[in-house]
Amino acid sequence: MPRTLPHWPYATAVDQALVDRGVPPGTVRLNLGARPDERMRIRLSWDVSRCVGPGGIRLLWHEETGWAYAYVGPGYSIPRGPVTSLRRVYATPKAVAAAADSLVHTGRPPAEAHEQEWLQADAVRAAIDACRSR
Repeated sequence: MPRTLPHWPYATAVDQALVDRGVPPGTVRLNLGARPDERMRIRLSWDVSRCVGPGGIRLLWHEETGWAYAYVGPGYSIPRGPVTSLRRVYATPKAVAAAADSLVHTGRPPAEAHEQEWLQADAVRAAIDACRSR
């Protein structure tokens, strides 16, 4: 794990689940939250060529609020709010992949709620805290 990216294990687990599900994102970006008041983020994107509807999809993870999504296209991004089916900040990678699959193929998040938290969530939280204390 790169020392500068404490949320890297979660990002790679989610990315692998997306690959396993057959919906790998076109781009994966991580934000470190370099200042103490900034939070860690993950951004996954699928362009219009892979999505149903007039634009692409962006899935956004924030260390305090969890997963949200937006519709995107050339020069625009329309935030749609939280992925309400993912009830945990660190939703399981399989649940995130199911939500992404639904968004990419239907343009909507799934209705089925996922309550389970990823088993390594506490280790990533601790790594984020340790990163901030440096």
